[in-house]
Amino acid sequence: READLAEGENWTGWHRIEKDLWPPDGYAPMTTEERAEIADQLVADTDELVERIEELTYSPDQLGNGAKELLDEVATGKVTGEEEFWSHTDLWDFQANVDGARVAFEDLEPVLDEKNPELADTLNERFDALQTILDQYKVDAPDAPDGYGFVS
Repeated sequence: READLAEGENWTGWHRIEKDLWPPDGYAPMTTEERAEIADQLVADTDELVERIEELTYSPDQLGNGAKELLDEVATGKVTGEEEFWSHTDLWDFQANVDGARVAFEDLEPVLDEKNPELADTLNERFDALQTILDQYKVDAPDAPDGYGFVS
């Protein structure tokens, strides 16, 4: 994010594009060349990310802690609206974090079912309750990949 830059750092990435797509008053848009440069860097960064994650493995404690950290991030940052300052699409990020935490939990659920089935049930209930709350903010968006969007 622009606010997180140290002096002299170049601002690139998704948030740079976000500001250009949802410009504030008085903003001078990027040139076509600047947009192409940012887009090329994002493609290169994404390709590198795909290569790096192919061989990653996680221990059960890393999965559990990762799920908790995703939900903590929602509670302390994303819910405030600071993540997507220009586009105000924070609920998409919120949903992605909840989905990621749920996937990590589901990977651990068979072990948890054996060791503490009550806790597994409680976590499932709480994920379902959180999803029900998020679903209240969805709106029909036929052109969206899943057919819905979030209110802004």
